[in-house]
Amino acid sequence: MTALPPLPAHIDPASAWRLDLPEALRIALHQNLTVVVEREQVAVAHLGIDVAGGTFEPLVTAGYTHTSSGTPPSVLQTGMTGPILTFVDDSWRASVSERLHTGLKLEADFTNDRSRSTSGGQPPLYNTGVTLSATQPLLRGFSPDLVIPKIDILRAELTSEHERAQLAITAATVVEQTEDAYWDVVQALYQYDLQVRSQKRAVDQLELTKRQISAGLMPPGDLVAAESTLAQRDLALVQGEQQIEAAWDRLRAILNLPRDQWSRPILPVDIPAFAAGHPSAEQALDVAVKNRPELAQAMLDVKAQELTLRKAENDKLPEIDLALTGGLLGQDSTYSGALGEVGRADATTYTIGLNLIWTPLRRATSAAAEIERVHKRVTIVNRDKALQDTWFQVREAVRNLEGAERQVYAAAKFRELATQNLDLEGRRFLASQSTQLAVAQRQEELASAQVSELSAVLAHKKAAAALLHATGQLLAERGVQLELRK
Repeated sequence: MTALPPLPAHIDPASAWRLDLPEALRIALHQNLTVVVEREQVAVAHLGIDVAGGTFEPLVTAGYTHTSSGTPPSVLQTGMTGPILTFVDDSWRASVSERLHTGLKLEADFTNDRSRSTSGGQPPLYNTGVTLSATQPLLRGFSPDLVIPKIDILRAELTSEHERAQLAITAATVVEQTEDAYWDVVQALYQYDLQVRSQKRAVDQLELTKRQISAGLMPPGDLVAAESTLAQRDLALVQGEQQIEAAWDRLRAILNLPRDQWSRPILPVDIPAFAAGHPSAEQALDVAVKNRPELAQAMLDVKAQELTLRKAENDKLPEIDLALTGGLLGQDSTYSGALGEVGRADATTYTIGLNLIWTPLRRATSAAAEIERVHKRVTIVNRDKALQDTWFQVREAVRNLEGAERQVYAAAKFRELATQNLDLEGRRFLASQSTQLAVAQRQEELASAQVSELSAVLAHKKAAAALLHATGQLLAERGVQLELRK
């Protein structure tokens, strides 16, 4: 395998797409539907941080109310019997509130009221006021390190990191699948080339047999054996063409190519090379612990569960809120006069309060906290299981790579001996010391040996990629930088 694999004879090489492995990986990571969906999930999880932080954004509210009523006088002093007294009230209000990361809630209110009545001939009366209030939770909903007040944001951040790790997992899987599909195309093309050569040997042997029979050196019955061998090789060529088409389609599906490109033949331009060597299972595990995104996800799950448990423990505490309210009031027959009184701070008010909400028995909150403690233990077990699964996968990947390396050496030896045996059998046949059946058997052995060596080399390439995947190094080794949707 020192040259590019040839395409089938009926395919124009000029129409083929010459594709190298890095380009195939780039297309797969950009177009593969699984990666596209996961990239969107990462974007959603990142936006979830802003959603969780919405509780700390300023909130502006405003409103206007108009009330009008007509009633008869209730006592003689408010008016003569019979006339209907009209009361009209207009009020408008604006407020700004914000919750800080300490859990402190601040609110500023600006209230206005204009009331007038036909009772007693009184002029309109304006009331206005500015009120500032602050409420700070002291136990439930608060912690000195500010984790409890910000717990929704912290959870959203962990979720975002979890999705990023999931994107890395998905990308690594797609990279390995793309490489496997790419090498499957290479194998199908090389194997077809071997079948073409084998078919040519069968044609040459058939012609030689005909000449031997014509010279009277072989019985006519040997022609059937030569024709049968050629028929088998022709069948193998047809099957080989079908394997090429199937391999092309698998690669096209992973790359998610447009349908108008599915009829274009693909010619891989990367030639597989064999490089011996592999790490020990212990060395590979050390690398996997540092790089596997699955293990990072397991740690994030533990952190998220710790936050949930801490929130459940905090919910067991009494709710004690310290509230402080201060205000300025104004009242006058004109709106400017009422505002002026507020500006002069002639009328002030303040309130200090302490609110307590407590469930003394704490049955529900204690049970909820105990449930979260169980969930934490389960999460830790799942983390340990993820590490155990990684250990198993790493050992299997190292073992497979070691076995694939040994198979390459064995297949190369098999191919070398099969070539020698075919040459020897061919010389015997020319000397009338062998039969057509023996030559056909040696040809079959050589074809099988060549296919075995090809399969062993490509299996070694796949095993090497699988080990990189198992140790979490596949993306870095392939120079993959994950792009996130903005």
